[in-house]
Amino acid sequence: MTSSDETTQGYELEPEQPTAGAPQRGARAPATAPDRTAAARATDEAAGEDEAAAEDEGAGEDDDELPAPISRESNPRIWTVVAAACIALLVLSWLAGAPQLVIPEPSSGDAVNIPELSFFERLGGIARTLVFLPLATVGAVFGLLTLAFVRQRPVGDVPSLLAKSAALVAMGMLVWLVPSDIRFVKQTLNVLGTPALAGALAIPIFRLTPRDALFATVFTMMGMLLLVLASATVVWAVGA
Repeated sequence: MTSSDETTQGYELEPEQPTAGAPQRGARAPATAPDRTAAARATDEAAGEDEAAAEDEGAGEDDDELPAPISRESNPRIWTVVAAACIALLVLSWLAGAPQLVIPEPSSGDAVNIPELSFFERLGGIARTLVFLPLATVGAVFGLLTLAFVRQRPVGDVPSLLAKSAALVAMGMLVWLVPSDIRFVKQTLNVLGTPALAGALAIPIFRLTPRDALFATVFTMMGMLLLVLASATVVWAVGA
């Protein structure tokens, strides 16, 4: 019986061979190698984060090195409304014949003679106000552009630059409403008061230093002088 169990028809039975890929019974599973792909991926991500941080730091340093623009981005409608309100106040003052707008006339004694504005003088004052605003705005823009060129600063938001310049000029023109009984003082206020007030207001509005504001004011007056000379040249050429 033992021989018949071990052999069949004279042949010994071969032990069963394990199929390929099938794990043998009683054999331990091979130890898994460490996940190198995950480690390499984590290393690449860390390197990428370091590069991104370095680029951000470099961009921050470049931004700090760049000078600030003359006109920062803002809503130009606000400054347009401010300019319109100031001009409307001046126009209403001319229509009402405000004595603050009149230059005193010399008189005998200590009395001050302030003549009353006629209808045509009031219309002339309104026309002078409406013409002075765009011309002075052009002069202010010229002064600020000259400042940007000299300081090597970018111009920035152009619509805001125009609106802010118009608002500066309109607020400076309110000096015309300052009363004075002295003719020389009143004339000085009308001529130099507007650029002086506009230059002082340019410090907080355009965030300029007092030196840059003075520089821009001087070149604004030079721009106005060039406009006056150009207009006088045109009048002379047409008259000739």
